[in-house]
Amino acid sequence: MPLFRKALNKSIAGVINWVEIHGTDNVPVETLIDTRVWQQVYPKAFQMIGLRMARLEYYNQRKQDNNASKANVIDFLRDVWSGKLRQAAVEYLTGIESALNQTTIDIIKRALGETNTLELDVLGRVRFWNKEIKEKFGNRALAISRTEATTLSNLGKDIGARSWLDEQPGKSYKIWFGRVAGERDTHLATNGKYVEVDDMFTVGGEMAERPGDASLSAKERIGCRCSMIFISQAIFNQYEKRGRVSGGKISGLS
Repeated sequence: MPLFRKALNKSIAGVINWVEIHGTDNVPVETLIDTRVWQQVYPKAFQMIGLRMARLEYYNQRKQDNNASKANVIDFLRDVWSGKLRQAAVEYLTGIESALNQTTIDIIKRALGETNTLELDVLGRVRFWNKEIKEKFGNRALAISRTEATTLSNLGKDIGARSWLDEQPGKSYKIWFGRVAGERDTHLATNGKYVEVDDMFTVGGEMAERPGDASLSAKERIGCRCSMIFISQAIFNQYEKRGRVSGGKISGLS
């Protein structure tokens, strides 16, 4: 997402400007990076992606239950979703902001250390470092964008689905959908696994509310592109009648 790429570029702009003027020696990295960018970008991303997915999932649930009214979501429901997403953004930032900034610092310092071992003049080192930083942070922006797109999309789906399912009789379920080519083996093994909406999935030996859950370790979270499917008790019963429920999984999902 361009939102995260721009945030990363803004966070390191001060370092790049300093290096271009003073060179790659004794760079005061900690004082030059902009640590506030995440406080600006994450609330926007939560609202932009989360609200869209909440709305789509809400209408999807209505359609599944043969209530496909085209009426717009009423204002108070959008306000509820927006409020939940604002709170989620605050809680998420509390847990991740420091790590994001520290990773930025570490990447820059490693690149500076590697650059300063090269037998180049000052201008040559600056050029080499700029090239390295552009590549490293380009890759990082892609990884963050993919990861957060999964996190926020599934959070939005969760919020939207519950707005409908909480009003329906019986239990509600969520299903891990991990059939993306190139996905982790642990996630593919979880494909089709269902639990009740308030329960946790077990993936790769870790507990998670949904794909992209911030509680997952980096090895089970970064770059994940899995999704979820939500179903009511009525839909679950239909799957059972068709013989699609077995061994804690639901087959034939698309």
